[in-house]
Amino acid sequence: MTHETDVARLRSLTCIKWNHYPDDVLPAWVADMDLPPAPVAVDAVRALLDRGDLGYNFAAASRIPDVFARRQNERFGWSPDVESTRLFCDVLQAVELALWAHTKPGDGVVLLTPVYHPFYAAIETAKCRLVDVPLDGPSWELDAERLEAAIDATTRVVLLCNPHNPTGHALRAEELRALADLAERHDLLVISDEIWSDLVFAPARHIPFASVSPEAAARTVTITAASKAFNLAGMCCAVGHLGHEGVAAVVRALPRHLLGAVSSPGAEATLAAWTLGDGWLEATRAHLQANRDHLATRLARELPEVGLDVPDATYLAWLDFRALGLGDDPAAVLLEKARVGLSPGLQFGGAGAGFARLNFATTGELLDEIVDRIVRAVGQG
Repeated sequence: MTHETDVARLRSLTCIKWNHYPDDVLPAWVADMDLPPAPVAVDAVRALLDRGDLGYNFAAASRIPDVFARRQNERFGWSPDVESTRLFCDVLQAVELALWAHTKPGDGVVLLTPVYHPFYAAIETAKCRLVDVPLDGPSWELDAERLEAAIDATTRVVLLCNPHNPTGHALRAEELRALADLAERHDLLVISDEIWSDLVFAPARHIPFASVSPEAAARTVTITAASKAFNLAGMCCAVGHLGHEGVAAVVRALPRHLLGAVSSPGAEATLAAWTLGDGWLEATRAHLQANRDHLATRLARELPEVGLDVPDATYLAWLDFRALGLGDDPAAVLLEKARVGLSPGLQFGGAGAGFARLNFATTGELLDEIVDRIVRAVGQG
């Protein structure tokens, strides 16, 4: 496929990534890949449609908890309880449910910031209080002493993003053990969004928070999906492991249909991705790693004023433009001057002032064009 046909295909899509900006803007913002989704997932959905198998169909959905548990064990050495695993329509549904089940208005919820911006809205919707614990660049590691200093008697939850969005940091074993110790001593629920777990680049590795210890597992709700790694966000299928008995009990007591159900196409796509898609995933991760390294090399050579801690995971680059004097919202400057659409750093909290997030899950040619535009617009040479 040529560069021109890549762009023509992408411009033909109705997804928000390629329809949010005018046609002269190259979008590198929302976390969708420009690559086609995993063919095995597409084939599974197509087969469902070709069979006309659109009645009450729970076959794929019923298999996913067991497949999830086996996959977690094989890839990450964690053996979640299948009986404590259930499907959700998306990750944020499970996040909001866990907050609603475990907190009351005014309770504190810890975020390690900058962080995935819908988490702020989830805390506000639950009428909870944000406990903002900044991560420090360039490594973006958890500072356990800073976290403990922020916890008070009404802090009830740590809402964790691991691997971390937007910085791409995959939390190390020692960071997770420190967090587990704090959660145990302060009786905190940990809601761990691990949606990026399949997109970690060696030598970094993903460690599920619940795998740290039996005590950690018993106070954790782990949430994930195939959507990021296999480019299936529109399929709306996520998995939650309710290791915390209090949250699990609330979920069991809910009216049967209150949370809705995952669609048959979403379940089929997820099942196919997790059982048949690993070859495609390995090739895609290699492509993303090559893009990551190419982006880092070009920025270091042509725009060294822009800071980038090369991410361990995700396909997101957290770019520090502060040395260029572009103000708190460099994404707005780049939209105007470069006609490139990045995610504004301030979306991810106050710690994002002067930063922007660039999605490098695209073709090599489009990535080069994005970088070319940025260098021409703000380069100092």
